[in-house]
Amino acid sequence: MIHLNKKHYPYLEEINIAVLKQIPISKSFSAEQAVLDVGCGQANLSLEIKKKGYCVWGVEENEFAATKAQSRIDNVIVRNLIAFDKIEEEIKAKQFDYIVFSDVLEHLYDPLSVLNFYLQFLKSDGRVIISVPNAVVWSNRLSFLWGKFEYDDTGVMDRTHIRFFTFKTAKQLVAAAGCAVCHTDLSPFIVRACLPILKKIMIKKSDKNNSSRAIIDSPFYRLYERFIYPIEYAVSYCWRTLFAFRIVVVGKKLGLK
Repeated sequence: MIHLNKKHYPYLEEINIAVLKQIPISKSFSAEQAVLDVGCGQANLSLEIKKKGYCVWGVEENEFAATKAQSRIDNVIVRNLIAFDKIEEEIKAKQFDYIVFSDVLEHLYDPLSVLNFYLQFLKSDGRVIISVPNAVVWSNRLSFLWGKFEYDDTGVMDRTHIRFFTFKTAKQLVAAAGCAVCHTDLSPFIVRACLPILKKIMIKKSDKNNSSRAIIDSPFYRLYERFIYPIEYAVSYCWRTLFAFRIVVVGKKLGLK
C-alpha cells in the first residue's frame, strides 16, 4: 500500500539522457550560452549540461537539493517554481538558449501557465525542452487491463503526479504555449521496469537520504548506458507510444527558424 500522506521516500535523481542529447556542445563555451533548468533538484542533469559548455541556472524549492545544486552549477534560485514575481526579480533580463522542464510539469496543476511564464526568458532562437512520463506505457496498460489504478512512490504513477500525458497531449501543451514542435524523443521502459529491484540492491537503508546518485555513479549504470541503452532505445523507438517511459518534446517560438 502506498501512503499518500508520507513525507519522505527514497528518490534516485538520474540523468535524463533523452533531454541531455537535445542540447549540443556549446561552440563558444561562454557565459552568454545559458540554460535554465526549472525544478533542477540536486542538479545531476544540470551538471551534465554545464559540462557541455553552458552557464547553467536552476530553480529549486527544496533547500537540501538546492544546496547540492549550488555546488554544481552557476546559479540556483531557491524558490517554488510558481513564485513568479520573486523569480522574475532574480532572473531580471537574463535570456537563455534552452529552458528545460525535466520531470516537472506532471507535478503541476497548471503546467501551461508555468510554460507561458518561463518562455519570456527564452532567447528568440532558443528552445524549450519538456520531459513528462508516458501515461500509456505498457506497464500501465497491463495494470488498467486488470482493473488496477494504483499510485507508487516513483515512476509514471508517482503519487505526486497531478497531470498525465501522452505523446499527443505533450505536443498539444507545447503548442498551446505558443511554440512549434520541432522534435520529439523518448526514454525507453524495458530495463527500467527492473528499477524497484535495483533500488533494493543498491541502496543501503542507512544511506537512503543521501543516495540520489547511487545508481548513476555505479559501474553497472555506465555499462548499461554504453552497451544496453542504445539497443533498448532502438527497440522502444519503433513502438514509442507503448515502450516510452518519458516523452520529450522540443519546441521553438512560432515564426522563428
